[in-house]
Amino acid sequence: MVKTLYFIGSEDRNETGREDTGSRELIGLGPHSSKKKQDLDKLYELKCKAGQIMNQFGPSALINLSSFSSIKPEPASTPPQGSMANSTTVGKMPGTPGTGGRLSPENNQVLTKKKLQDLVREVDPNEQLDEDVEEMLLQIADDFIESVVTAACQLARHRKSSTLEVKDVQLHLERQWNMWIPGFGSEEIRPYKKACTTEAHKQRMALIRKTTKK
Repeated sequence: MVKTLYFIGSEDRNETGREDTGSRELIGLGPHSSKKKQDLDKLYELKCKAGQIMNQFGPSALINLSSFSSIKPEPASTPPQGSMANSTTVGKMPGTPGTGGRLSPENNQVLTKKKLQDLVREVDPNEQLDEDVEEMLLQIADDFIESVVTAACQLARHRKSSTLEVKDVQLHLERQWNMWIPGFGSEEIRPYKKACTTEAHKQRMALIRKTTKK
């Protein structure tokens, strides 16, 4: 681009701003279209601005010459639809909240409506949830998952690690929610702890047995 500007500046116009033989040689003998003349005028304007920039800041400032140009380069080629679809998919961050504040199913939502309905059928095959109830339960599940992941990431950062491990999630679930999920990378096998019974509970159970015997 710089070479072209110097070539035009050497012999395209005289001091009065009119085209001379050099500019005619550059664009040909003619007939000249209006587009060619406009392009030549734009090139001459760029040459003048480049000269001003060189006088003020030196030749290294010519790398910013494109910011002064009003000519916008056209895109080389239009990518095929397949590549555009791939780029759109990559551009979306997984886990981005969709409508209603919840994760959309296409973004790998952990608990979907189908999974929720399967869980309900396991409890009661004849139970049917309203749509509003399903939305509320899905929202609660998303909030719970987000809070657990956030707390687990804080624990991983506390132990100066950049990797989230299973023990981080387990520690938060055990301490905050009193939940223990076995079979997920546990370093120790915990025996089953039978809940200790209090004296008040024993007395109630004894009273119930006496009542049933009568």
